[in-house]
Amino acid sequence: MKTNLFFTALVPLSVFVSCTNDDAATPTLPDEGGNRIIKTSITKYEGIGQIVENENNITDIQACIFEGGKMTQIYNNLIPSESSFGIQIEKHAGTLYVLANTKEQINLEELKSQNITEEEWLQKCMTMKNDAPVHFYSGSLSLNDMSNSQTVFPVSLKRGVARFDLNLRTAGVASVNRITLKNAAQSGALFPSISEFSSKGIAVNDMTVSFDSPLTTDTSAVLYAYEQAKGNLEISVDVVIDGKPHTLTKALNGDIKRNTIYTITVRKDIIDVTIEVSFDEWEEGNDTELVPQAQIVLN
Repeated sequence: MKTNLFFTALVPLSVFVSCTNDDAATPTLPDEGGNRIIKTSITKYEGIGQIVENENNITDIQACIFEGGKMTQIYNNLIPSESSFGIQIEKHAGTLYVLANTKEQINLEELKSQNITEEEWLQKCMTMKNDAPVHFYSGSLSLNDMSNSQTVFPVSLKRGVARFDLNLRTAGVASVNRITLKNAAQSGALFPSISEFSSKGIAVNDMTVSFDSPLTTDTSAVLYAYEQAKGNLEISVDVVIDGKPHTLTKALNGDIKRNTIYTITVRKDIIDVTIEVSFDEWEEGNDTELVPQAQIVLN
């Protein structure tokens, strides 16, 4: 899979970056030592599959720093382009959080004015838009681990959704009209939970994708879903095989994990849901192929 890097080269902070901290409403630019370049990359998917067109589109980027459990700086209006952007960091302390495609739902200025704690911040969620999950990204970096001489900080951004692909493995002619993920989470946490993620208190509902033209070949990205702990999850596929309609269902006994590709395989009279997971780490700047190292079958 070819890696995709994004964002912009170091930009003039006075023009593109809105920065707020506790010391001044509109801070002046520090000397050269205060400017830092945040070099970002999108973490590759876990699972077999290629990036589809427009899947890595970025509409907005924002960032903030928490120190001592308190939001101390925010950065708005960062301009996406290639692989980095510049921000003003006064000291190497706390944790830097970077978000993409979240501006419509996450207002950093408002959250800072409410004195949100870091614990509350890590529990923030993205909700549905037009009955579908938002394709957002998030990442974080401990500034405490950065040396004072370091001026380039790497931040890996991970997709906040999982993707489902469709494979057709029937001897006859098959066409899929509709796919439903039953009891799907209606919101997704901004960041992966430090402990085992849970769906307590999260609203669920059936999420259906209908196709104007029935799918007759293997198709990527037929459905996206928020991360969700195992529960009453079920995949339902409405398919016509050799002229006969079927509604095939499969219970999911495992978790749905963000940034992961799941494959729905329709056979003659059954539906299989499998995931093949690659454990290779992202290598920035290289073209990386996904290689299946293990296969987990959800029965």
